[in-house]
Amino acid sequence: MKLNLAGKVVVITGGTAGIGKACVNAFLEEGCKVAICARSEEKLEAFRKEYEGQSVLTLRADVSCPSDMEQFAAKVAEQFGGIDVWVNNAGIYPKGYLTEMPLDLWQKTFDINVSGVLYGARAAVPWMKKRGGGVIINAASFATMMPTAGRGAYGITKAAVGHLTKVLGAELAPDNIRVTAYMPGFVATELTAPVVGEYEGDAIKRQVAQHRYGTPEEIAPLVVFLASDAASFITGSGVEISGGKYCVQNPYAAWERA
Repeated sequence: MKLNLAGKVVVITGGTAGIGKACVNAFLEEGCKVAICARSEEKLEAFRKEYEGQSVLTLRADVSCPSDMEQFAAKVAEQFGGIDVWVNNAGIYPKGYLTEMPLDLWQKTFDINVSGVLYGARAAVPWMKKRGGGVIINAASFATMMPTAGRGAYGITKAAVGHLTKVLGAELAPDNIRVTAYMPGFVATELTAPVVGEYEGDAIKRQVAQHRYGTPEEIAPLVVFLASDAASFITGSGVEISGGKYCVQNPYAAWERA
C-alpha cells in the first residue's frame, strides 16, 4: 500500500515518549517532516539530542494554553511551510475517585485531555485551509467506550474527545479536513506503568483476547494510516486498537481452556 506521505508536515503533541514518540519514528520513516511539543524542556532537550540531524522541530508548548498552540502552529508553518497533519496525542491519566479527587486535578485533566485537543485543532485549521485540506487525529482510548472506576476523569475526558472528533469531522468536512481518533487499549508506556501495580497478577491481560499489553510501535502504524489518503473515507470516527479488549465478557476463557 502506497501512503504517499513523503514531504508532509506532521505535528505531534506530547511527542517525546510513548505513543507520541513511536508516531514520530513512523512518520519519519514515511519521509515526513515532524514537529513535536511538550511542556518539559528537559525531555525536549533529551529528544533533540537523540534526533539531531533529522527533520524534526521541537518546541516547548502547553496544550492547555490556546496561545501556546497558536504560536506553536505558526512556528511549525514558518519552519516547514505549512501543516498537513496534526496529532493531538498529549494527555494525562490521573488516579482518583470522582468524589474524592482534588478538583484542581479534575480541571487539569479536562484542560489537557479535552481543551488541549480543541486548542490544537483550532491552531491547525487555518494552516490546513491554506494547504487545501488536512487531517486531525485525536488520542481517544478504549476508555472512551468503557471507563474505569478510580480513574473516571480520564474516561470521561476521552468520551468528550470522541464527541469532539465527531463534531469536528462534520464541521470541517467542507474544508477537506478529516478528523479521526485512535482508541488504544492497555499499551505499555510511561503513562500506564503505574497502573500495572494496581492489579494482581495478569488481571489486565485477562481483559484482552490477545492476553498481552500493546506497544507504542503497534499503535503508530494506525496513526500513520489514518493520516494518509488510504483512509480518505474515514472522518468523524475513531478506530479501536486494543488486542480485543472485552470483545467478549470473558476474553481469557480460551487461554484457560488451552
